[in-house]
Amino acid sequence: MAAGATSAPTFTTQPTGQTVTAGATVTFSAAATGSPSPTLQWQKNATAIPGQTSASLVLSNVTAADAASYTVVATNSAGTITSSAASLVVNAAT
Repeated sequence: MAAGATSAPTFTTQPTGQTVTAGATVTFSAAATGSPSPTLQWQKNATAIPGQTSASLVLSNVTAADAASYTVVATNSAGTITSSAASLVVNAAT
């Protein structure tokens, strides 16, 4: 790639869905490349989660309220891309 060239973000790792029991800790991970390096923003049901801008989203002590569709948006000056959705299913503790 030529110096100064830009390229839109591309995901190299997509988040994957998980099924857990209430009270568990869940980690979703994603990675994106691009030039300049893209910023990340995690979303729950298409709404940005404040402060969640790293490559991993960690949810501790999950409850039924955390069951949702999670995505991550990668953005740089060349474009924006949204990951595939990762569903979180939370089963009641027995």
